[in-house]
Amino acid sequence: MTRKNVTVLIIILIIFGFALWTMLPLKAAEEGEKQVVKLGRTGLQFGLDLIGGMHLVYEADFPEGASGEEQALAMDRALTTIERRIDKYGVTEPIIQKLGEDRILVQLPGFTDPVAAKSLVEQTGFLDFREVELNEAGQPVYLSDYLERAGEQFIDISETGDRTFVKDYVSPEDEEYGAFITYLVQTEEGIRFMDVEGNYIDKESLEPYLQALSWIPARGDDGTHLTGNFLADAAPAVRQEVTGASPQVSFEWNHEGGIIFDEIAKRLYNPMEGYAPQHALGIFLDNSLLSAPQVRAREFHGSGVITGNYTVAEVEEMANLLKSGALPMPLKKPPLYDDYVSATLGAEFIEMSWMAGLIGIVLVMLFMIAYYRLSGFLASLALVFYGALVLAIFKLIPVTLTLAGLGGFILSIGMAVDANVLIFERMKEELRAGRTLGAAIEAGFNRAWSAIRDSNITTIIVCIILYWMGSVLVAGAPVKGFAATLGIGVVISMFTAIVVTRTLLRLFVGSPLARRTMLFSVDRRKK
Repeated sequence: MTRKNVTVLIIILIIFGFALWTMLPLKAAEEGEKQVVKLGRTGLQFGLDLIGGMHLVYEADFPEGASGEEQALAMDRALTTIERRIDKYGVTEPIIQKLGEDRILVQLPGFTDPVAAKSLVEQTGFLDFREVELNEAGQPVYLSDYLERAGEQFIDISETGDRTFVKDYVSPEDEEYGAFITYLVQTEEGIRFMDVEGNYIDKESLEPYLQALSWIPARGDDGTHLTGNFLADAAPAVRQEVTGASPQVSFEWNHEGGIIFDEIAKRLYNPMEGYAPQHALGIFLDNSLLSAPQVRAREFHGSGVITGNYTVAEVEEMANLLKSGALPMPLKKPPLYDDYVSATLGAEFIEMSWMAGLIGIVLVMLFMIAYYRLSGFLASLALVFYGALVLAIFKLIPVTLTLAGLGGFILSIGMAVDANVLIFERMKEELRAGRTLGAAIEAGFNRAWSAIRDSNITTIIVCIILYWMGSVLVAGAPVKGFAATLGIGVVISMFTAIVVTRTLLRLFVGSPLARRTMLFSVDRRKK
């Protein structure tokens, strides 16, 4: 056996060992965790039909006067945003589709926690930047100023946007820091205080928050409100401080956003030490104040950070929301329907599917050993390698196994043997012609390669088409699952047949067993 074959065999064993390592016992999910079946060493991820999950139905809250075309466009954007956001949490193959004209169906495989599921879908992820409203004397405006006024207009009449009031602008270490209190909006009856759902609020209930600042939209020189729509990217980061590492979110603007941000910075720039509300730039996410830093530079060159008392998990979630984008319209709460849906097929069906796959593998292995003898035994070892590697890849990509996905995997098991059959039949012909085992192996693989390549490439092309069709169909998750598992299986089967089986056969070249060609072929007679 050559040094090259020894090297290839070592690589194969390392890959096989890694695949087996991923198949270690599953880790049970902690109670209270988001019940998404994670990957790696925590188990395979199954679809809604096999393990159940959360079923949510939301109604969109369109702005008044929105046309039918605008509503349809907003619904399409909302579906895309929700799907992109959920994909970042590792929930592959969710069912997200439109029901009627104003309802959205969301089914999340593996979720058992309704609070976590609703939080994931409902968060709009709308980032906007605000500054403190100033009166005629250039002093900050507080909630008390509006509660004491009997007028029917804003203090700063040049700004027609709503005012937002949040809790405690001077104590960011407070757990309730930045929590939403109320909106102040202009209506036909005058200015009114409203909650986040659009209901009017009595002034008496706002008495405890007299010192809450009035935040108005931060605008560029041309009046454009700076929002998360101008973001180009957002990512979690860590800032090193004397007291230790502090998680934060770094973000970058697109070209237009960078210009607007610098225009605002020049206006709010504070060259003095200390905190002055009129020089603060409020960073708001979904109506809550994340941070209100002083603007200490006139230009930021298209980037910035959001800092605060955040954990690593919180900054990762915040970056995900910002990067996935804001929903084009809010969703009415609570959802019209939310409940845990049990598996339509159940755990017993999963066991039956695995049993069917195991029986199929065993039968194929027995046939290969009986018909091709030692060659068949080596092909069976390659099939074990194939099964372990495919399951490992299913975990690492990840691939959600629905009923259709399991069907594609089981089908790929049979196809994994096709290449070996072609190779062994070619080998039999060479052995009948009187060639040595080494020559028969090389000739068999070389002559069978063109047929193996063409048949597998056509199957891969079909899988690509099926996957694309599944991505555009309303309920195409099963189609995508079947295409993904079958395509992965075909690619791995080519590797195991051409590399693994060939390497194992080469182990016997030059050995005493090589002269006993009866071990490699039932019929050695020449035709």
